[in-house]
Amino acid sequence: MIPLPPMVRRIQADRMVKQQRWAEAYDLYRAAASAYPERVLAAACWQDAAGMAGRLGRYSEQAECSRRSLSLLQDSVLNTPLVRRTRIRALLALAESLYRTGDLTGGAEVARRVYDLAAGSDPDFTAESFHRLGQALLLQGEIGGALTAFARAAETARAGGSGLEIAQELVSLGVAAAMVGDDPTARDCAAEAERLARTSTDRQRTTVLASALSFQALVMRRERRDEEAVSHARESLSLLTGPVGRQDVAVLAQSRERLATCLLSCDEPEKAAEAIGLLRLNHTEAVERDDALLIVSSAANLAGAHAVSDSLDEALAWAERSVDAARRAGQGPHMVAAALLNLGTVLHAREEHARAESRLLEAVTLWEQLRATTRSEVEHIDLLGEQAQVYRALQRCRVAGGDTDGALEAAERVRGLLLEQRLLAGRSAGSAASPVPRTARQLSEQAARNNTVTLVYSLLGPARPSVRSGATTAYIWVIAPDGTRRHHDVDLSAVRAAMPSAVAADGATTAGGPGATATAEPPETRLLRALSQGAVAPVPVPVANSRDSAPLAGPDLGRITDAELRLLADAFLRPVEDDLTAAGTRRLVVVPDGFLHHVPFNALPLKDTTPLADVYTVAVAPSARTNPRATAGTRPATVSPSEALVVGNPDPPTQPLLPGLPAPVLRPLPAAEHEARTVAALYGARALIGAEATREAVLARLPRARFAHFATHALAGEDVLRIPGALCLAPSPPTGSAGEKYPEDADGSYLRADDIEPLDLSGCPLVVLSACETGWGRPSPEGNLGLARAFLAAGVNSVVVALWSVDDRATADLMTDFHRHLVTGANTGEALGRAMREARRQHPRLEDWAGFSLLGSADSRLAPAARG
Repeated sequence: MIPLPPMVRRIQADRMVKQQRWAEAYDLYRAAASAYPERVLAAACWQDAAGMAGRLGRYSEQAECSRRSLSLLQDSVLNTPLVRRTRIRALLALAESLYRTGDLTGGAEVARRVYDLAAGSDPDFTAESFHRLGQALLLQGEIGGALTAFARAAETARAGGSGLEIAQELVSLGVAAAMVGDDPTARDCAAEAERLARTSTDRQRTTVLASALSFQALVMRRERRDEEAVSHARESLSLLTGPVGRQDVAVLAQSRERLATCLLSCDEPEKAAEAIGLLRLNHTEAVERDDALLIVSSAANLAGAHAVSDSLDEALAWAERSVDAARRAGQGPHMVAAALLNLGTVLHAREEHARAESRLLEAVTLWEQLRATTRSEVEHIDLLGEQAQVYRALQRCRVAGGDTDGALEAAERVRGLLLEQRLLAGRSAGSAASPVPRTARQLSEQAARNNTVTLVYSLLGPARPSVRSGATTAYIWVIAPDGTRRHHDVDLSAVRAAMPSAVAADGATTAGGPGATATAEPPETRLLRALSQGAVAPVPVPVANSRDSAPLAGPDLGRITDAELRLLADAFLRPVEDDLTAAGTRRLVVVPDGFLHHVPFNALPLKDTTPLADVYTVAVAPSARTNPRATAGTRPATVSPSEALVVGNPDPPTQPLLPGLPAPVLRPLPAAEHEARTVAALYGARALIGAEATREAVLARLPRARFAHFATHALAGEDVLRIPGALCLAPSPPTGSAGEKYPEDADGSYLRADDIEPLDLSGCPLVVLSACETGWGRPSPEGNLGLARAFLAAGVNSVVVALWSVDDRATADLMTDFHRHLVTGANTGEALGRAMREARRQHPRLEDWAGFSLLGSADSRLAPAARG
């Protein structure tokens, strides 16, 4: 038989690809590559073969084909489009094969090489290079970097890609957003990806539509829409059912896994058995293909499925198999640590607490190794967030063993580490500083020195592997100044059981967001969802004269009510109220966790319905260790007129915060302007108003300011683009002093965390962010990752923030009262408490006073300089 020419084989292979006959196309591409005498054409065929090998899940062969292609191009001096694209595609395939076979470091290095080669310079590959980089970063646990990469991939696809390409990038972005708890973004990405994939006429739509449907199923499951989730997951899997050789095995395995997760959520034995069968099939095929990544994940998923089904012996066997597979495959510290966490959780469910703690401590060691290699603060914080899961499991083990002090130390171990390091580095070598507490006893000694009672909260998920996420238990420690430490274990399901049955049932919900309309469900139902899913506490709807802004506003779930405050108090204040009374001090430090960062602790009612702030001075801290040293009774900071930085009602920015976003729509704030003028007058100063309140003017005065007060609009922040909030200031003048034009600067009208972090503000005891949602941000072990944290990290003792959208007039009245109390000798905690009490008389609506919070120290004092 006369062999076919290589060009004919390649044409036949291309036809097989269009028919999604991957196995036949793979064989033809290999045959053509081996027969082509011309190196570049042979390299192109090897690269095409690598692509087919990836679809078939033959990752070792994919790596071989990729390397053959790159080897043929190694000495090529040509830089034609064919050479360039073949090299990029071969590198993309090599990156995939490396991390699928366990070489995460090698895969990330190749992905970065692709990014350097293609991103920004080759429009056809920019989105895919961002995508591959995001995949590599995600597998290494660098979720922050992965989010940014996927966001850029989606942005690039929107600029020039097809609807199907946009859908593919939205799925990846949504998955990463869900991993950091950004459910609104995940929901939006899932809905748009499904719509784009369904309406696409591209013949290759099947794989993308299957991915979009299976991801939509996961989103529905998180919203407790179990039947819809199963339906979407089954449709996804049915799209991929076909002859062997026509399936994208990675997407097929992913669809099986997601259907299994949805089936387990239904809590029905038959569906649980079906789920285990799907996961076993995944594991069997992964072993056959030597797919290291899927071997580890399928074994871990089988451990969880058996644990949910109460088959703890089977769960233990699969969990141990997952750890062994991760170690054998050289998956790296991140994957081994995740497998050890899974194993520790199963051992805890079996009440083998000593063994569980041993495995969890192994995971801790691996996380410490990973964090030692971080290159940025964002990356470090993301790793702390994952490491915190291990410490939560460790807390359960220690409490079960009666070691509540050890559990407290575990809860505090990763909290506020970066902030602590920043503050310690900023202290002068000769300053007298107490050593940072590391043990429960040292935390008690600190409470005694400061005469404070500290509440440390820790929110924990289910005690055993579960298909449900969110907080089910709250641990609360009360550290009193007399040396006592009390631990409370609050079952949040008990809180739900105490509610009326109509409230305990989940109701329909409307996606939150700017301009969203709240459903007519009882407020208690929304709070119940917050407790059970780990969502944020409800916040008020922006009103016409609020200091709110667009487009980056926080979640909007309706007005906060007295009923919601009572339920929050029942869960998180009532269990410790007697301990607070017995502590004998009115100085309270609250260390929140998770969504509790968004709870208005000042407004929580005590048993007699008195708001907490009426009885205690309340300060919120990222950790008990960084509890600011008490300065009660010390001399106040003297503020001369030139050291008072007060900003009010700046002219609105004309540029967006980032390229590609719309410019924010901002209303004038006449009450904020009056507030700024009144506050400045108390210190004999002149406020920056209107066009004067530019970023340049603020940054020129901030380093020497003794306090700063911003009465303006704010942008609350946005997780996916990693924006921790911004204050809106006036645009820069069109020309400089010498007449030169300023360069175009998209964020020149905003004060951002990046502007604050390099500064030394240790001489500025107080910053007031009198604007909407300045207390908002992504909860993390470092505290609330908003703009306020940047000021704390720069050395500011006390930062006053608002947790939600606030009324212009009501805020102005409260803030002027706050400063009037400061200048007459009150400290920051006392001044805020008094101002909130007075605000209730003038503005009795909860949303007008309850959302203000003090971060850092409650003991800062200010005094106007004597006027000559």
